[in-house]
Amino acid sequence: METRASYVVVGVFVFAMFAAGMGFVVWLGKVELDRDVATYEITFEEQVTGLSVGSPARYRGIPVGQVTDITIDPDNIEIIRVRVEIDSKVPIKRDVYATLESQGLTGVGYIQLAGGSKDAPLLAARPGDEVPVLESRPSVLQEVAEAAPEIASQLVVLVNRANQLLNEKNRTSIQNTLKNLESVSAILANRSTEIEAIIENAHTTMLVLDETVAQVGGDISVMSEEISQTMATTRGTVSAVDAEIAIVSADLRDTLQNVSKASDEAATLISENREAVNDFAETGLYELTEFLVEGRQLMNDLDRLVRQVEADPARILFGNRNKGVETD
Repeated sequence: METRASYVVVGVFVFAMFAAGMGFVVWLGKVELDRDVATYEITFEEQVTGLSVGSPARYRGIPVGQVTDITIDPDNIEIIRVRVEIDSKVPIKRDVYATLESQGLTGVGYIQLAGGSKDAPLLAARPGDEVPVLESRPSVLQEVAEAAPEIASQLVVLVNRANQLLNEKNRTSIQNTLKNLESVSAILANRSTEIEAIIENAHTTMLVLDETVAQVGGDISVMSEEISQTMATTRGTVSAVDAEIAIVSADLRDTLQNVSKASDEAATLISENREAVNDFAETGLYELTEFLVEGRQLMNDLDRLVRQVEADPARILFGNRNKGVETD
């Protein structure tokens, strides 16, 4: 009786441990037995090395599903069809695409989903397809793997050229060049004091040049201001002269108009008194000449009389007192 009881206890304990282990495995794998999933198909035209059934599918790095089937398209052996189950709560938009990535150095592959925008419509199955088809793009690792043969061939060519470049003759030349550089470095090290002096002198020269340029710039500014003032004065003078010339021109214009008017009046006057002018020229002019001659003579006599009166006023009343005794 005791032996049977021990078997029952052991059986119950083993069953309990098995159930606990299964629960732990389910929890560790984060498997939700009652989770709703949606199936999608991805077509790859490149190799899917490292990918297997059960490989995870991630959307922007977050696990959202797993690979359920990997087959070769029977109609086109260059295409590989991969089916994945993704949590139905994850919205797969029409602009989402898939790439094949590798986990570190192990080489284990997984499906990486990327892209997708907020306003894009949800991805749906096209007519004739069983499930929606996701677009695939080559990953960076795949591009590198595809370009690896070409890169390797270019490296071989580069190594061959490097071997040709570094032949015995060129190595000797390089060694001589390095020796020359070493000699030059030693000379420069020995004359470091002189080089420092040259640098100091150059620095001083640059400072003097800066001061000279600043001074010249100041002088140029002053000259520019003086030239501006002179030009302003000149413009003012020219404006004044222009005004005076305008005034003189106006006065000259008026004078010419008056002269023209006086000429016209004189011509009119002469034309109106032409007969009187002719008579005056024929007779009156001679009489006027005689009158002027007699008037001049009269003026001479008056001038002589005035001088005599000024010399001896009493002579007018008493006559010439300087005469002697008159005799019969």
